[in-house]
Amino acid sequence: MKKVIKLLFNRWTLAFLGLVAAALLIWFVGPLIAIAEYHPLESSAVRLFIMALVIILYAGKHAWKVIKAKTLNARLMDGLLRHPSPAPQPGDSAGAEEVAVLRKRFEEAVAVLKQANLGGQPKKPLLALLTRQQYVYELPWYIFIGPPGSGKTTALVNSGLQFPFAERFGQEVIRGIGGTRNCDWWFTNEAVLLDTAGRYTTQESNREADSAAWTGFLQLLKKYRPRRPINGVIVTISVTDLLQQTTAQREAQAIAIRKRIQELHAGLNIRFPLYVLVTKADLLAGFMEFFGEYGKEERTQVWGATFPFTEKQDTLPLTNFSAEFSALEQRLNDRLVDRLQQERDTQKRALLYTFPQQFSSLKEVLGDFLNQVFSPSPFEQQPLLRGFYFTSGTQEGNPIDRVMGTLARALHLDRKLLAPNKPSGKSFFLTRLIKDVIFCEAGLAGTNLRWERRRAWLQWGAFATAGLITLGAITAWTVSYSRNKAYLAEGREKIPAIFQQVEELPVLQNMDIISLLPVLKSVRDLGSASPGDNHAVPLSMGFGLYQGNKLAAAANNTYQHLLHDALLPQLVLRIERLLSSGSRADQDLLYEGLKAYLMLNDPEHFDPIALKSFITADWEVSLPREITVEQRDELESHLDNLLSRGPLSSPIPLNEQLIANVRYTVAQTPIAQRSYNRLKQQGIGAEIPAFTIVRAAGPSAPLIFARISGQPLTQGVPGLFSYDGYYKFFSHAAKEVTGQLADEEVWVLGLKEKDRNKWTNPQAQARLMDEVRRLYLEDYAQIWSAFIDDIGLLRFDSLQKSIQSARLLSAADSPLTSLIRAIVKEVTLIDIDEADKTVADKAADKMKTARNKLEMLIGKTGKKIPKAAFESMPERIVDDRFKELRSMVHPAAPGQPAPIDAIPPQINELYILLTATEAAVKGGGAPPPSDVPAKIKADAGRMPEPLRSMLVTLSTGGISQALGETLANLNKSLQATISDFCHKAVDGRYPFVKNSARDVTQDDFARLFAPGGLLDEFFQKNLMQYVDTSTRPWSFRKTGDASMGHASGALQEFRRAQIIRDVFFRSGGRTPGMRLVFKPIEMDASITQFILDVDGQLVKYSHGPQVPMELQWPGPRGSAQVRLQISPASTSGASGQVFEGPWALFRMLDGVQISPTSQPEKFAVTFGIDGRKARFEVITSSVQNPFRLHELEQFHCPERL
Repeated sequence: MKKVIKLLFNRWTLAFLGLVAAALLIWFVGPLIAIAEYHPLESSAVRLFIMALVIILYAGKHAWKVIKAKTLNARLMDGLLRHPSPAPQPGDSAGAEEVAVLRKRFEEAVAVLKQANLGGQPKKPLLALLTRQQYVYELPWYIFIGPPGSGKTTALVNSGLQFPFAERFGQEVIRGIGGTRNCDWWFTNEAVLLDTAGRYTTQESNREADSAAWTGFLQLLKKYRPRRPINGVIVTISVTDLLQQTTAQREAQAIAIRKRIQELHAGLNIRFPLYVLVTKADLLAGFMEFFGEYGKEERTQVWGATFPFTEKQDTLPLTNFSAEFSALEQRLNDRLVDRLQQERDTQKRALLYTFPQQFSSLKEVLGDFLNQVFSPSPFEQQPLLRGFYFTSGTQEGNPIDRVMGTLARALHLDRKLLAPNKPSGKSFFLTRLIKDVIFCEAGLAGTNLRWERRRAWLQWGAFATAGLITLGAITAWTVSYSRNKAYLAEGREKIPAIFQQVEELPVLQNMDIISLLPVLKSVRDLGSASPGDNHAVPLSMGFGLYQGNKLAAAANNTYQHLLHDALLPQLVLRIERLLSSGSRADQDLLYEGLKAYLMLNDPEHFDPIALKSFITADWEVSLPREITVEQRDELESHLDNLLSRGPLSSPIPLNEQLIANVRYTVAQTPIAQRSYNRLKQQGIGAEIPAFTIVRAAGPSAPLIFARISGQPLTQGVPGLFSYDGYYKFFSHAAKEVTGQLADEEVWVLGLKEKDRNKWTNPQAQARLMDEVRRLYLEDYAQIWSAFIDDIGLLRFDSLQKSIQSARLLSAADSPLTSLIRAIVKEVTLIDIDEADKTVADKAADKMKTARNKLEMLIGKTGKKIPKAAFESMPERIVDDRFKELRSMVHPAAPGQPAPIDAIPPQINELYILLTATEAAVKGGGAPPPSDVPAKIKADAGRMPEPLRSMLVTLSTGGISQALGETLANLNKSLQATISDFCHKAVDGRYPFVKNSARDVTQDDFARLFAPGGLLDEFFQKNLMQYVDTSTRPWSFRKTGDASMGHASGALQEFRRAQIIRDVFFRSGGRTPGMRLVFKPIEMDASITQFILDVDGQLVKYSHGPQVPMELQWPGPRGSAQVRLQISPASTSGASGQVFEGPWALFRMLDGVQISPTSQPEKFAVTFGIDGRKARFEVITSSVQNPFRLHELEQFHCPERL
């Protein structure tokens, strides 16, 4: 039964059962393990592989342990082999022979030890495979130390242990392998015992040599057993040494043993148990008489005391020595009576009787010895003393009767010597002591103290970590459980609201896609909602209890149903509306919409990328403007989730009639046009930077050029319509797009079987490519024409900027020439220069002539040569459009400069002119005359755009800025010299304001309007050269296409001033004046006399002859008064009127009736007072009537020209 139980609980049996259990677990439970939807162990091959891997790993681990143990064992034995044997003493030939024999024996023993199977394990082949050898390295190791002759070797030889090499190497091996003069190595099945030479302990013979050997011995142990060099130390002290040595001798031995123990502590750095063996106990008188009758089993028992062991060793073992020794004494006394009764020999009975006393005599000396060796010290490692024991290996020598000796000395009697012991071949109290006490405590020895401390820290750390992990796990699970419970409760609370949202959705036909967002978001967020950030599972909800995945699965299932049953129908209806409302002009939209519509129910042609592109492009147009960016992103996210499911199946049946109608409409557009449209939509050539003015003209372009349309200079012609775009991208992309579209047409347009191969033959494909190329090249030419027509020069508001523009354009690296050359490069798709073109054209003409002649000959037979070989290249669609512009950058003949190279020198002449103009304007002068602007303008008329318009702008812009600067200077001068004074003298004064009571003084009037006055002088000096007075109204003369200003404004005030000057200052003097002739025409009969007194000048009429009378204004007296009088006075008493002031005559005439005549210098004046009238004819000195002069009323002081 024991064998069965041992077999069942054998580690190999348990390992086999464990491997079988693991295999069954992998095979049956493995398929149930899933990561998301992936089952890694579903395949039987994978499971078999995992099972084999587990078995291989286990076997490998075991093999590694075996190899490691074997290797360490071999290293140890090699170290023992290399350990030097002691050199024999000179002249000791026997010793030399012994050393040689021992060396040879040791080498043979080491060879065997390397493969030794210790421990008495079976050697049967099958069991040998299932068991691992127990190597010497793995056995417990013990050291015997003690003074010479203390019985160490005798104790080992008689210990009852098994020595496995005795039969093979002879009895001498039992006496030690490795040299008895140094150390005996005792290999047993249970342990390795190291019997050190006594001189190692006392180091009396040769201190330096013994000390060096002892240190080397310790290093050897530490080297090959670093973790636990030894498992214990057995200290031997003989009864002879205790009882016969002097106190000083015993103390010296104790000190030596204490040093060796401390050296072991220091050298091996471990804590180990120590056992004190008091050997040769048979030399105590009465020992053999007391124990001689013991049988074999009784002799194997332990005679001694083992101290209690605790990890902390709070109490010192020696404190128990007295009690333990007394207990041993008591045991002897308890058995003394029985032994005395059993013994018949009187002499032996006497020895029996004194034996307990003989034993008691050891108490004091043994206690002192133990205290001297093991007493604690703050400067030394505290030894772990396990106990003290009494043994007897052989019974040799004379017993010591200390009791009788003491009594004899006290009574002065002769001491009786006891007969020597006879060898009995028996050992006492050794076997069980070594096997059951010492070997059983092999584990008490600590590892290397450094390792032990580290291990202790690791153990405490492991315990603390385990505790913290346990506490943390319990806490984490508690928190996770509560949070998951709350999370599920929160999810349950949201479900009714979601159901309510679903029920409130309108009918499908009336549903707005935006109205779906709240319910879709709620259902999706229900599954992805998490208290953590970024929808990550919070740590506090994990630890194996997270329930969000279950909730997410249910919510995601509902979400997918909503996408299919709510969002997808909305997409279908929207595309149907697009197709229904589309017109023939929206061919691309109809085609892409039809393709998307068919994809919704055609798994074979489902393309999620194309479908998403169409739907999102439609949303850009169809969604309300008030929709937010967040809502648009939400829609796109839901669309991605819908399309990620793979091919769709529309819940709404497709409208076959609508499909047929759209197919018919789309088929009306040629495939070439649709191919070209898709080519542009795909953004072909986006890798090529757009052609812009800034890139072509350089960094100074923003200082010179502008887009007439107002677009920025950084926008230009797309890269597709460039030289590289044509040659690097167009052909390949066009071929790919036409092929793709030809394949799509089969299912998008529903072509019949006979039309399926319409575009698959090479000839048809070539024709299709040529047509697409033609569309592209026509677009190419149109786009570049629009771009070129949109290029212009900046219009500057200052002369300085115009000068800067001219300076940059006239430079050697002129931005204008760089721009034109760059444009020509892009619009020249046939890479030959003008000279080559001329030669090619000539060659073509010759070939054409030869062909015509040949046709005439062949024509008689009715055959003609194909013309296709002589047709122009398709790229000429672009090249011919820009032929004139290209001619500007290519020389007319070899060796001549290009026409465009002549433009910078012309602009440089303009730059020089503008610089001189600026200097003249700053000096207050007029711009110097020059024909440069006119010449540039004339040359520009023969150039293509954009050169023509830019050069015209440049030629007129600078002069305009110069005239503008001149005008600004004139305005400043006008303000300083005229405006201020004019306002003070004229504003609100008569005759400029008819109803004003204030008059303009004649001096101020003369200062302003007289010849050489302020207005006349300013005009003659500053404006005369710029004003054309022959026009009505006056206008500024043009300089080229530029003029100083407009005809309106202050310029007309100078014209009015000239008229006023001509009327009032006809004599050319500095004083205003005029001559008037009054001639009476008629007067009422009630008036007897009419008198007009103008500053003493009288006009009288009394119904007599009608004689003209002349007056001067102003009058000679300077009274500034005009008086009108009639006689007799009227019934009211009024007889006349009086007017004061320098303009009194004008004020009087303002109040009378003036009637014009056929002659402008004559007019009739009717004076009336209280209804009585007198009528005179007045002749002025000017055809301009000074009294009805509109220029006086219209005149305003000039402010700005």
